[in-house]
Amino acid sequence: MTSSTSTAGSTRPPLGLLCAAQFMLVLDFAIVNVALGAMQRDLGFTASGLQWVVGAYALFYGGFLLLGGRAGDVFGRKRMFVTGLAVFTIASLVGGIANEPWILVLARAVQGLSAAAVSPAVLAMIAGGFPEGPERVKAMGVFGAVSSAGFTGGVVAGGLLTEFLTWRAVMLVNVPVGILLVALAARRLLADHKGTGSAKLDLPGAILVTSAMCALTYGLTEASDEGWGATSVLVSLGGGAALLIAFLIVQTRVSGPLVPLSIFRNRALSAGNGIAFLSGGVMSVSTFFITMYMQQVLGYSALRASMGFFPQAFVVFLASLPVVKLTHKLGARNVLIAGGVLLAAGAALLAQVTADSSYWLGVLPGGVLIGLGVTVMMISTAIAGTSGVSGPQMGLASGLFNSSRQLGVGIGLAVGVALAGVVHGAKVATIPVSGFQGAFWFTTGLSVAIVVVSVLGLRRTAVASAAHTAPATAPAAAPAGGGEKKATVGAPATAK
Repeated sequence: MTSSTSTAGSTRPPLGLLCAAQFMLVLDFAIVNVALGAMQRDLGFTASGLQWVVGAYALFYGGFLLLGGRAGDVFGRKRMFVTGLAVFTIASLVGGIANEPWILVLARAVQGLSAAAVSPAVLAMIAGGFPEGPERVKAMGVFGAVSSAGFTGGVVAGGLLTEFLTWRAVMLVNVPVGILLVALAARRLLADHKGTGSAKLDLPGAILVTSAMCALTYGLTEASDEGWGATSVLVSLGGGAALLIAFLIVQTRVSGPLVPLSIFRNRALSAGNGIAFLSGGVMSVSTFFITMYMQQVLGYSALRASMGFFPQAFVVFLASLPVVKLTHKLGARNVLIAGGVLLAAGAALLAQVTADSSYWLGVLPGGVLIGLGVTVMMISTAIAGTSGVSGPQMGLASGLFNSSRQLGVGIGLAVGVALAGVVHGAKVATIPVSGFQGAFWFTTGLSVAIVVVSVLGLRRTAVASAAHTAPATAPAAAPAGGGEKKATVGAPATAK
């Protein structure tokens, strides 16, 4: 394996190094979930403030991923990768020594911002370094498998670190890993091609879309405290909608838009991003509420709660390679439909929990099905979300895909918390049993929507012949979506 990267795909990037960085980013989202109770007790978070430990990371990650992907295209992906990892490592250190809630939330926001520079560079280097067809399917399969393993493994690791050390360890563990990855990346990645000097970054667009998502999320969060008719809720939701409309207007008028809207002519990309958004909501809501149910209703410690996720993590480990092979053989469309069904079934089972439910009957069956579904989503949506895209727009497509998933995490969790009807105390956020049921039914609805989008938004193709197709014939022209109708994208192109 070569140590260089190439946008032309003539050399192969160091897949292990890139996937290790992605593993750390995904793990960092999941690892804090089991530690939330300890963070709340130690730093005195309010109920609405606690969700921002997760939400701040997800929103800044998702909101700036598009800018991060574009910056990689302009300034070079190695530069964004190394710089982002360095900042992420520093933010992890600050979060680990935080003594006030706002410092931890700020550190999480900076982590998300820096991750937005790293993640699209990772995906773009993988997608750009492996030609579309069987080789990219396998590489994307490894990427997706590592991501799903990081998501579920992070929950287990969070409980172990919190129980035997402290919640601060879930932040500080990134420091030595980050330093090692920065050193390896600086040595093993060669500087890649940069865009032209005339290329511009749409910073106003990035600020508008991130501000819109934060305003919408804040409004949804406040609704759980103040009610849907409160002035603060209406102003936040209305302001968020206005900012989102302004973002779309700006994208049609600037010379170098953050998101050229024509890219959505690529049907596979559009559907893949919609599924990524929905699956992000499913993952965040299910993980958050399963964790809180085990700790609040079943009375589990952080360690025992993390061990409650071990079967799910084990299933992810076992299922990752078969999912890669199935996606290669059957196509992303068929596999995504099956994954949505698994998620819906798991969430519907979880919605049956009561105050008297046990872990073995109330949590485990649904949790395992969710784990299987998450594995499918992580792998197959990465393939669908970059299908039919090549050349200078790979960074944009990569950022768009990751952004959709992370925004789904932040928005989905905010809606789930609002629907759960959290009862607020001085130190502890108490969720009624009916709140858990409502949150899991909401997750079921998101999962059903994944099935619908997969069926309606992704076209059938001749899987058997496409699976062994040579590199894509899709043109690498800069105009977004210009060659979507003629793209031949191999097995992942079944999600076309």
